[in-house]
Amino acid sequence: MYTQQVGLCKQIVREHYGPIVETVVDVLLREGRMHLGQLANRTKLTGPNVRQALAVLIQHGIATHALSKVGSRMFTFYSVCLKSILRLQRAGLYLALVEERMGSEGLAIFRTIMVNGLTTIGNVREALGIAENGNAAKIKFNSVVAKLVRDRYIIAVNTVDTITKVDRIMQEEVVEVEKMTIPPTAKELLVIRRKILEREEEEYQSSTVVGIKRRASVDISADHSSKLHMGADGRVNGFNNYDSGDQNGHSHLNNGHQQQQQQVDAVDDKQFFRAYYDRLDVFLRNQQIVNYFSDKYNAGAGALVKSILRATEQHTRTCRVKLSETVSSTQVFQHISAEAPLIDSIDTSKDMFHQKFDANGNPIVDTSSGTELSREKRSEIIFALLEVIHTDSSGIIIKVDDRGTGQYRVNFERAAITLRERCVDALVHEKFGSVHARLLRVLRDKQKLDEKVVAQATMLPIGPCRARLHDLALAGIIDTIEIPRSADRNPSRMFYLWYVNADKQMRSALRFVYQGMSNIIERNTKEVSARALLIAKTKREDVILDPSLLTDGERKELNNLARIKQKLAIANVRLDSMLLVIYDIDPQSAELQLLQ
Repeated sequence: MYTQQVGLCKQIVREHYGPIVETVVDVLLREGRMHLGQLANRTKLTGPNVRQALAVLIQHGIATHALSKVGSRMFTFYSVCLKSILRLQRAGLYLALVEERMGSEGLAIFRTIMVNGLTTIGNVREALGIAENGNAAKIKFNSVVAKLVRDRYIIAVNTVDTITKVDRIMQEEVVEVEKMTIPPTAKELLVIRRKILEREEEEYQSSTVVGIKRRASVDISADHSSKLHMGADGRVNGFNNYDSGDQNGHSHLNNGHQQQQQQVDAVDDKQFFRAYYDRLDVFLRNQQIVNYFSDKYNAGAGALVKSILRATEQHTRTCRVKLSETVSSTQVFQHISAEAPLIDSIDTSKDMFHQKFDANGNPIVDTSSGTELSREKRSEIIFALLEVIHTDSSGIIIKVDDRGTGQYRVNFERAAITLRERCVDALVHEKFGSVHARLLRVLRDKQKLDEKVVAQATMLPIGPCRARLHDLALAGIIDTIEIPRSADRNPSRMFYLWYVNADKQMRSALRFVYQGMSNIIERNTKEVSARALLIAKTKREDVILDPSLLTDGERKELNNLARIKQKLAIANVRLDSMLLVIYDIDPQSAELQLLQ
């Protein structure tokens, strides 16, 4: 845990939940798990305030609890999850992603669950203002919720999900040990722990969808449509935009259209659900991979990689997955968008004699759009792009079989490493400059090198090269390794080689990102507090009714504040994307976070 990380988490909690919750989180982060009495003593808060703060944290999935015995008494200990706190900064990206994939209806439901934390679908329906007795609106609402559950945007929550995972595994271990007649040996205990983890993984990978009771067959008119509109009171009106029929309850059908039978999943109204951010992190990771190929090659290559990732998304639930499912080139051809810019993405001509020329001798360039390509030309471009991207040096797209037109997989572990290296290069370039970034790339490619060899490879004089290497070493980006010439390991008789320590580099980059995000929040708070009187004036009823009461200078100051806050928000999103790339999407980091 980093000092910058703790400070950032405190600022995020204060911004979202207030100073009382921030005080409780600060104590839990710095001193570890505690029971209620210890928290009250450390925070100097009253018992009711501590209970309410813990209830808020548990409601939003930030805190977990576990019952443990201390002496002869049983206490409930509480702890917080750092990753859940840091994800609060990513709320805007999550909402934009859900709106893009699930539409405005799914966005309204997901946003309600995100704001309220653990909640039932019945409470969501009431919050959105959907009538309980409105049959058509309820059917539409249930279908959208069922799609969110099936695609793992939201998941059902049980009582054991709020218990700290480490304690839950320890309790299962105690139960297994009690079944034995004699104390287990170290080897038997290792087997028990392995079985428990395998059982946890099997339950996690289960395809059973919890929270959907049955499949109900309902009659819906073929011309029914619904569009979601947010009312002035914040309620959703789109689910009620159905042609409910005449006063006798008969549905109006245009031109004698027959009613269609539509299968709609019935969601349990009493089941609690929460937003499943691990699934959304997969989508954000996939977008980063698409951006990598788009920047390195062109938009056509990015669209092709996007189609491969879309074909494998159904079986990729979290960033813990290291390899995707196998995808054939036929599936890629089916999933790629018809509007994908493939026409200029790669040259598939055989040789120069196939080039067509006009009357003046100039080569004829095909300016048709991607939608006007013939099926044969389109498939030819796709197959050529597949050959290019699977031979890329990053090793993200790998070809596993040559049967037919080929089978492909995505190596997410290599993708995480490539994206992280790209992100660190950008950080070094911004903080130190292009020369330092070149030094880092040379060391990454060549590995352990003497400073003279580094100077020759980067075409720098030995003095400036040594100074820049020390700059990177002080920042934790690179490290040295000692190679003794003799057994006495005398420092004067040693070789010192420079190399890239990936773990140390990641920790240094994380400190840069955490500190940058903390600075952004502090700057935002300072800018708002400096204009507190002006902001309070804009909230007065007379100013709301008559904006002309504001002077030109005050309007200019408000516009300046809005511009500053917009720039800070963009910078915060950029840093959060770096955090996602450096740590969250790494399969090894995801495995380390399983017990949090």
